[in-house]
Amino acid sequence: MQYKNRMNSVIKLALVLLAVAIALGILYRVGSQALIVFGKMNRQIQMVEYGTMEERLTAQAAVLNHEEIFLAREAGRFENMAKDKEKVGKGTLLGYFITNEGKSIVRAAEAGVFVRTTDGLEEVFANLDLAGVTSEVFQYKPTPTFLEKPVQIGQPIYKIVDGLMPTRLLLKMSADASEIEIQPGQKLAIVGEGEDWGRGRVVELQKESGDLMMMVQLDSFCEKSINKRFIKVDAVLDSRTGFLVSAQAIVARDGKQGVYCAVGKFTEFKPVEIIKQKDDIVLVDGLDKNDFIVTNPTARI
Repeated sequence: MQYKNRMNSVIKLALVLLAVAIALGILYRVGSQALIVFGKMNRQIQMVEYGTMEERLTAQAAVLNHEEIFLAREAGRFENMAKDKEKVGKGTLLGYFITNEGKSIVRAAEAGVFVRTTDGLEEVFANLDLAGVTSEVFQYKPTPTFLEKPVQIGQPIYKIVDGLMPTRLLLKMSADASEIEIQPGQKLAIVGEGEDWGRGRVVELQKESGDLMMMVQLDSFCEKSINKRFIKVDAVLDSRTGFLVSAQAIVARDGKQGVYCAVGKFTEFKPVEIIKQKDDIVLVDGLDKNDFIVTNPTARI
């Protein structure tokens, strides 16, 4: 009887332990599923964005076009017939120079872009050598001509800008404005006053009194530079396009980098190629424009 009672007690204990184990298993599975459902209910979803990531530096720029000014041979007033910024050929009628003795015809001595006004800095920036330049050149003040005012002997009356020669720019920026390493020959794009001025390359550079001075030559003549001397520009040194996603959306799975995309109630892992990262934004390839990215992925989704 004692043996039988002990056996019953052992069986009861075993059954109780089995019941507890089963109950814990059920609770674990229910809890796990609940966490998954809760995670899906609270997941943050955002439609993927296609865009550009750039390395952009802001700089002061001095415009260096090939310009030739023409001076008055006698006192008088120039009355132009050609329009300002008009392309003219050699021998084109530009206007008349009026003096007390009458008026004489003025024709273009060479082909180019006719510019009615001068700023007094044409000769200063002609054939500029970066080795002899200081940041003081950006303190020079242009002295525009007055169109309706009579001129004296030796004063400028107009200039011709060579539209076949590439535009050059002298850029000045703080040497510690960026950690981007810049080398001669580096390609870049110039944006002036919000407009595209074209692409070019760094011809040479030097550091002077805490400033970084760069000579940039555009690939061609920039018409937007006419009548510009000092201007604020953005130098775009690197520009990549792709899909922009938050860095926290990138996860590793099976040795691959990727993101979770929401597909209805479910999620799908998509491997991506990381092109570039800036702060907490990552530029990637491998997604589609209609993908919805889970921006707060967890190990269970």
